[in-house]
Amino acid sequence: MPHSTVSIMLFTLTFLLCLYLVIRYYHPPPPKDLEKWIKTQLDIANFKYAGTTTIEERLLLRAAENRRLCAAFGIDNSLTTESLATHKRFLNAVSRILNRTDRRWTDLYHLAERLINARLSTDRQRECLRRTNDNCRVRLPELARCVVLAVVLHDSFGLDAARIPWDYLMVITREINEQWLRSKRAPHKVVKSELLNATIRRLGVIRGVAVTSSSSGLGHDGGDDNREKILSPEEALGLLMPQYETLWRVVLLTFVTAFHYQPEAYRDAKRRMADVPGCLGDPQREGEALKLAKEGLRLYPSNKHLYRSSTAILPTSEAAQSPVTAEKTPYSPEPTRTLSADISTLHRHPSIWGADALAFRPSRFDDAALTPLQRAAYVPFSLGKHQCPAKRGAFGERMIVTLVAALGRCLDSDRGHVDFGRQVPDMFWRPGEGLPTGRDEMEEWVYVVWA
Repeated sequence: MPHSTVSIMLFTLTFLLCLYLVIRYYHPPPPKDLEKWIKTQLDIANFKYAGTTTIEERLLLRAAENRRLCAAFGIDNSLTTESLATHKRFLNAVSRILNRTDRRWTDLYHLAERLINARLSTDRQRECLRRTNDNCRVRLPELARCVVLAVVLHDSFGLDAARIPWDYLMVITREINEQWLRSKRAPHKVVKSELLNATIRRLGVIRGVAVTSSSSGLGHDGGDDNREKILSPEEALGLLMPQYETLWRVVLLTFVTAFHYQPEAYRDAKRRMADVPGCLGDPQREGEALKLAKEGLRLYPSNKHLYRSSTAILPTSEAAQSPVTAEKTPYSPEPTRTLSADISTLHRHPSIWGADALAFRPSRFDDAALTPLQRAAYVPFSLGKHQCPAKRGAFGERMIVTLVAALGRCLDSDRGHVDFGRQVPDMFWRPGEGLPTGRDEMEEWVYVVWA
């Protein structure tokens, strides 16, 4: 056989192999039985895998997988407790926050806008521009976390966000992030952060409201009566973290994707935001804007996995086991089994969402656009009796749109660009690619303000 023929055959085989690998990488094969796989994930999320259970049993199945959060933050809420009384108290407190009738989305939007612009125009940034005559670089994760935290503190506790020192916001958000990572890396070694607790204590968060002290910047007024109402750092974190932690990543990633990473999404996002914040709260006007949040939650669900324990830990268990890998936890001398509902794959698998599953396309949520399989797989707020309260009244979606709109207008591509550092080698998106979503994978991202 001529040498040239062999070379051509080898080249052809190599090309076909590479093509196959690329196709398999960008379009992984579906599970053997896709509908059955989806049902399995949903059964884990809504506790159906455990059969008929009481609410106390479901709390135990969830709390066992969140004990590291108790150790890291000292929180005692619905996510970490086995107590029905604690669960009900938490839901009542959250309902009072979410169901407030005096919330003004326009005010929250302008608050976020003021915070962002103030950060961009600080003395330190002006000095940087004046000294180097260079572009100004703003760390995006830090900015997004601090703005989200300030807005949540204002909305949930009535805190005057303008009077919170930026350093306080930086310390709290950094320590929450670090504590979360520590609890994942070494759950049996993590302890509460004294720095985090001391900084939250300075805020003087009062049940339902936080007031400022003229003598010490942030604290409590009103004498002994208010002192009795001040939440401990653990109590404040118990109410704060479920909202703050589920918001900041989806807000940051939705903003970056729509305004700086996927060019085709930019004009669509600007169009859908044209009436924000005025349309929010009006079901007749807000529909198109809320689709931005729906698509953000699809690509970047607040919880990428929902973890549950095996029914083997239940007092009434007959040791019915699920086909999952046994893993010994540091909290029990006996092995337990962890089940995981894979929300990210439910929201991103091309066999469910199509070849453009990683594209930011809010029109997926147009009327009658979702297929039955997509409707079943889309569970950003979980499902069943333990669904996230933020779904009610579209609170979560409205908050996401409010914050994304503020970031998008203040940090527009006309004013600067996002430098992704080493995490995203290519500046712009290509079909089949997605942004990294780990909390420790975004720290290099900066917004570069053009001089």
